[in-house]
Amino acid sequence: MQTILKISEAAAIGLHAADYLAQRRELCSAQDIARGLGVSYNHLSKVLQQLTRAGLVSPVRGPKGGFTLSPSGRKAAVRDFMRAIDGPIQLHACLMGAKVCRHRDCMFGRFLKETNERFEAVLDGKISEFSKRK
Repeated sequence: MQTILKISEAAAIGLHAADYLAQRRELCSAQDIARGLGVSYNHLSKVLQQLTRAGLVSPVRGPKGGFTLSPSGRKAAVRDFMRAIDGPIQLHACLMGAKVCRHRDCMFGRFLKETNERFEAVLDGKISEFSKRK
C-alpha cells in the first residue's frame, strides 16, 4: 500500500532549516540552526550541502561565517527545497498503488484528491511567505 505523503527526515530538516533562515537576516551557523531545530548537526550539515549545491542556500566561510538563504532561495517554492533533497515529488491518487483508482466509489478517493490539492498549494508556496506567519 502507498502512503499519502512521503517526506524524508532530510527533507523535513531542510524545510525547517530554510524556514529558520528565512526568519533571520543575519548569517546563522550550522551549530545554531541544529540547536534551534533540535536536530543532529551532522545530518543538518549534509542537508545544507545539498541545499547549497542546489543554489538555495549561500554559505559564508570563516570564523564569522554561516548560512543564509540565497536570493533564489528567498524566491523559491517549498517544492524546490524538497526536490533538492528528495528528487521529484510524487503524489499518489490511489492507496493501492494504481496510477488511477480502479474503484469508482473508493472511500478514500475524495480525501486523496483534496489532500493532494492542499499539498500542491503548500508546495507552490514560497519559503519566505511561510516565515512571515504568526
